[in-house]
Amino acid sequence: MTTSKPSVLIVGAGEFGAATAVSLLRSNLYSAITVLDRASTLPASDAASCDINKVVRFDYADEDYAVLARKAIEEWNKEDWKGIYHQSGVVIRGMEDPGIDGQGCRQAYENVQKIEPSVQLLSTPSDFISALSSGSGDVLVTTPAPDIRGYRNPVGGWANASLAVEKLYEQSHKLGGRLVPGAEMSELLFTEDGKDVRGVRCLDGSEYLADKVVVALGSWTPSHPALKGLIPQGLVTATGQTVAAVQLCEQDRERYKKIPVTMHLDGSAYYSFPPNETGLVKFALHGAGYLTENGVPRTAADPKAIAYAEANGLGWIPKESLEMLRQRLSLDYPELARMPIAYTRMCWYSDVVDGDWVIDISPDYPSLTFATGGAGHAFKFLPIIGDLIRARMEGTLDSRWREKWRIDRTQMGEDPARTGMARKPLDLSALVTAQDLLAVP
Repeated sequence: MTTSKPSVLIVGAGEFGAATAVSLLRSNLYSAITVLDRASTLPASDAASCDINKVVRFDYADEDYAVLARKAIEEWNKEDWKGIYHQSGVVIRGMEDPGIDGQGCRQAYENVQKIEPSVQLLSTPSDFISALSSGSGDVLVTTPAPDIRGYRNPVGGWANASLAVEKLYEQSHKLGGRLVPGAEMSELLFTEDGKDVRGVRCLDGSEYLADKVVVALGSWTPSHPALKGLIPQGLVTATGQTVAAVQLCEQDRERYKKIPVTMHLDGSAYYSFPPNETGLVKFALHGAGYLTENGVPRTAADPKAIAYAEANGLGWIPKESLEMLRQRLSLDYPELARMPIAYTRMCWYSDVVDGDWVIDISPDYPSLTFATGGAGHAFKFLPIIGDLIRARMEGTLDSRWREKWRIDRTQMGEDPARTGMARKPLDLSALVTAQDLLAVP
C-alpha cells in the first residue's frame, strides 16, 4: 500500500519560508511546495531578510546557539554560497565590563574557545588596533581605553542577505517549487469540522489549498488579523531596529575592505560591517527596538510612510539612534564616523523577548506550523534553518530545540544580548532630518 505525498503551502517568502521550501523539496517527501508572498517583487524590499548584509557569527553566550551557528558557518563556506558569504572575521569588545553584559561577552568567548582554537584574546589597545585594522596602516582606528578586553574570532563574517534569499528562490525553482508573488493572505481556510487548516484565501479572492500550511510572515505575524488568537499575545512583537550606512569612494573602499565585522557586547547592542562591493559601510543597533501604535511595521515600502517622510523632510530612524550609532562607530573608525550618512533604515524584527525563535506546530490545528520570531539573529542560520523547521513539521526536531521554540512556552527571561533594554514607541516627530545626515566637521 502506498501513501500519497502531502502538499505544503508556505505563507511568506523571506528567509524562514524560502529555506523551508528548499528543505522540503530536497527531501522528496512532498508532492508540491507552493510559497506565497504579499510583495509583488521578491525578495520583499521591506523584509528583514532583504538587506545588503547580515552578520554571520557563532559568538553566543548560549552554548546551544553557538554550536548550531558554527554548523551553519560550515555550510556558508561551501560552494553554494561563494560570493554571498564573506569570512572577514569578527572582533568583539566588552569583556572588561564588570556587569551582566561583560559576563555574557566572557561566556561567549568561552563557548567560542571550545569550538575554535584559533580565536585570539585581545587584551591591550594595540591588540584592538591591529585587529580592527586587519594589520593595515591605512585604516584609521581609535585608540581604545587601557582596560579594554575582547577577542577576535577568525571564523565568521557577513552574508549578502538579499542574494542569499534569491539563491534559495533559485534552488527552489530548480527543485520544482512554486513561488507566487503578490499573493497576500487574508484568512486561513479550515476543514469542514473546523479542527484543522486546509489552505488560505488571499486578498484578491484566490484560494490555495494544501495538506500542510506553514506561516512564516516575519514581523507581520503578530499584527495579521487572520492569526489573532493563534499565537499567544505578546510572544512575538514587531520591533524596529535602527540602521545607517556611509558611502566610501573606491579608494577608501580599497583601504577598508579587509576590516572585520565588529560587535560591542557591552550593553550598547552596536555592530558594524566591512564595506560591501559598492563601498557601503553599514552599522546598526541590535537593541530593544521601537514600536508602532498598531504593531504593523512602518517601512519604506509603505506609501503613507514614504509620503510622510518626504513631506516632512525626515529619514527613517530617531535622532537619538543616529547619535548613538555615530558615537559607537567613532570608537572604532573615527574617519568613517564623520562621513555623511548615505541612508537610514528601520529593520523590523519578528521579535521575541527571550531571543528564542517560534518554530512549532499549532496546538489547535495539527497541519499548521508557525516559523517566526527570528529575533534579529536567525539569518546566520539560513543554510540550515529550513531543515530545522522541516524537522519540527516531521516530529524529528531535537528535544532541546523543540522546548526552546515552543509556541506555548513560558518565557522565563530575556535575550542575553539585550538584557535590561526597554522597547520605545516610535515618535515620528523625532526622526532624523537631512541636516542630521550631513558630514560631521
